Amino acid sequence: MSTSSAVATAASFPVGRERMERMFYLLSSVLFLVIVSMGFQQFYLHGRASNGGPVTQQIVSLVILHGIAMSAWIILLAVQSALIVGGNRKLHMTLGVGGVVLAGLLVVLGLATAISSVHYNPDGYKEIWGARRFLSLMLTNILGFGILAGIGLKNRKRPEIHRPMMLLATLFVAGPAGLFRIPYLSGPIMGAIHSMMGVWMPMLILGVLLLVLKTAMTRSWDRYFAAGFVGIVLACVVQFFVSNSAWWNHVAGWVTA
Repeated sequence: MSTSSAVATAASFPVGRERMERMFYLLSSVLFLVIVSMGFQQFYLHGRASNGGPVTQQIVSLVILHGIAMSAWIILLAVQSALIVGGNRKLHMTLGVGGVVLAGLLVVLGLATAISSVHYNPDGYKEIWGARRFLSLMLTNILGFGILAGIGLKNRKRPEIHRPMMLLATLFVAGPAGLFRIPYLSGPIMGAIHSMMGVWMPMLILGVLLLVLKTAMTRSWDRYFAAGFVGIVLACVVQFFVSNSAWWNHVAGWVTA
């Protein structure tokens, strides 16, 4: 093999790996679109809660705003991934400015929706841990999303950090809510919800599958993705123990009172 051929062959490996990595994030974003669409079909099509009942009347406007913001985030993730696959980095960076605003809005709306929902409709959570425990889960989702998205946005010029953090932020905020509401999965999830960390399991399994898929597609280990996912696991463990503590029961009582 000539020197020029060897150089060309060696150069093709990182190029091919980068292409596969970009495709991985596009496929993952499309998967999230499907999960959210299936999980929130009652809301999208009928304007109702996931169980088919009415949305808590005192916060209908807030729930709609939160739903719009969440949908916009998932769509933006898919668009941004498609732009990178298509090589349009300039437009990707321009839309990223809107992503910063949207991420902040999601955190604010998410906190407001979680607290208001538990306050006005505590009985709606009787079958899923109870309002006080479930509030800890929702707050962990929202704050975890904010932290991961913040890391990703701060490192927007470092794609090896930016990409996995943005995907993991979306997994954290949309994974449990979307998977929990899919009709075919809600039954098994409800059956496991009283076991240790059962409510987190579908999201964590999906995260492991995504990491395995990324490793297989790129033939490389992504330490940033793995580190971020470990952070999510630790957050879930901490949330589980906090939600069962007397301290949290006292604090959450201020909201549900």
